[in-house]
Amino acid sequence: MKILKISAWQPDCVGSPPDWRTKLGQIVVEIELEGGISGLGVGGGGQAGIHVIESVLQECLLKENYSCPQEAHSAMLEHTAFYGRKGIVPMAISGVDLAIWDAYAKQRNFSVYELLTDEPAPATLPMYQTVFDDAEALAAVEQGKEAVKLHVERFGDRPDPLVIRKLVRATREKLGPSKSIMLDAFGRWDVETTLRVADVIYELGVDWIEEPVPPDALSDYTTLNQRSPIPIAGGEHEYLSEGFKDLADRDAVSVFQPDINWCGGLTTLVEIYRIAEEAGIRVVPHRGSEPFSLPVIAALDKNPLAESARKWFTCIDGVALPNVDGVPLKLNPGFGVRIIEEKNQGSR
Repeated sequence: MKILKISAWQPDCVGSPPDWRTKLGQIVVEIELEGGISGLGVGGGGQAGIHVIESVLQECLLKENYSCPQEAHSAMLEHTAFYGRKGIVPMAISGVDLAIWDAYAKQRNFSVYELLTDEPAPATLPMYQTVFDDAEALAAVEQGKEAVKLHVERFGDRPDPLVIRKLVRATREKLGPSKSIMLDAFGRWDVETTLRVADVIYELGVDWIEEPVPPDALSDYTTLNQRSPIPIAGGEHEYLSEGFKDLADRDAVSVFQPDINWCGGLTTLVEIYRIAEEAGIRVVPHRGSEPFSLPVIAALDKNPLAESARKWFTCIDGVALPNVDGVPLKLNPGFGVRIIEEKNQGSR
């Protein structure tokens, strides 16, 4: 597999979050293989991530032939080892790795799912809807979603636990007893706040509390994972297989939530599933119903659950529309994605 060209750009996405997630936001990566096959991936890091690709990843990847995507991934990690174990460099590597997998699968006329397993493909996967207010929660219930994740950072850094309980109780009454509820605090709480909230909502049946404290507060995660009556989830802002191995060794979380566009790409996500299986940790990838994570969840997860896709990331065609059964799995060659050219997608 000879890579002839790598290009990257940051698309303009109306409605993207007005913070670092846009300033250092999603980048689109395109590669071209010898023979004319192209591949498409999505990474992160904004213009800084693009600079990493153009300045150091190109010089690494355009020199060699690679037998498989994993070999190219190892080359990128080795080439950036002195400065690239966390943050923007793995985000950039993620986009390149996904583009390589896309092209590699297309070259063989396989879907990525078919590269990962010989098992028959499921038609749909269970999904949960992430909601940010009561109206979105009600809409998710009315649409028949099997699970709802409530963002609760709107209640502040030290919320009244009884306010959170009121929200969870109202959601439970709407969903009924059999469907799942999760909470996402977006790293805004501390240990004591999390434990107070967990104690008052435990009886309402909450599957996990996601990112209750900042992502680098690893000792706090370990404390919470040991003391909380509700499982603790995290890893959305963790990187590469060694980052997740550290979480497992620390017993820091009960649910891994890697983002395939940030953590190191598909190659890393496969390694994360191996680490999780050995440690007895569940994996529920961030934004799992988007086309890059979905085939991995379908192929490797014994208890699959895909998070709803972003509504504002509109430059990629190929995102499956959910139905009453979940999110459909498409088996087009590669990831089955393409750029929507007719929209203004930023500087290329």
